[in-house]
Amino acid sequence: MTAPTASPRRPSPGPAGALGLSSSQAAVRSLLVVASLALVALTLVAAPHGLVVAAVVLVPLALWTAWRPESPWATALVAGLVLHWVATVPVPSSTGAWLRLLAAAWLLLVVHLSAALTASLPPSAPLPRATLRRWGRRGAVVAGVILPVWALALVAGEQGVGGEVGLTYAAIAAAAVLALAVHLLSRDDRG
Repeated sequence: MTAPTASPRRPSPGPAGALGLSSSQAAVRSLLVVASLALVALTLVAAPHGLVVAAVVLVPLALWTAWRPESPWATALVAGLVLHWVATVPVPSSTGAWLRLLAAAWLLLVVHLSAALTASLPPSAPLPRATLRRWGRRGAVVAGVILPVWALALVAGEQGVGGEVGLTYAAIAAAAVLALAVHLLSRDDRG
């Protein structure tokens, strides 16, 4: 006679599994929420009189966007974060204010990339490592190209020079470098 065998216990799926998300999808969606909340907090810190009402609307919108990144609400979240910043934060006049602007630009980039990446595959599909590397490279290029444009704006803002033609050409050149980098990174590397 053999002893009855107990049925093996299955580990509980956890919140991500209960929602039908792969662990990589859950991680990127969590990054979307964290970056959104960080940008809302940064906006409230940088603004002399923050719009708390906007923050109250943006927090649940960030959570909804993490749940449904393929919906039009992802665009509404990015637009809302930008409008919240533009409506409340004054034009930078110190190096600290310029650094907060750079941080806000990078956080907004993370929100956008996270929403776009998670919307590109079904929620239960794990994100392949090659896809994560490709999106990481592209995001790093955009984040890197933001630096010279930001530095140029910082110098122009500190000098108070308005309407200088050289700065316009430098901004156009920076946009061209960004377009070239995106083109080069989006090519198929296999052939």
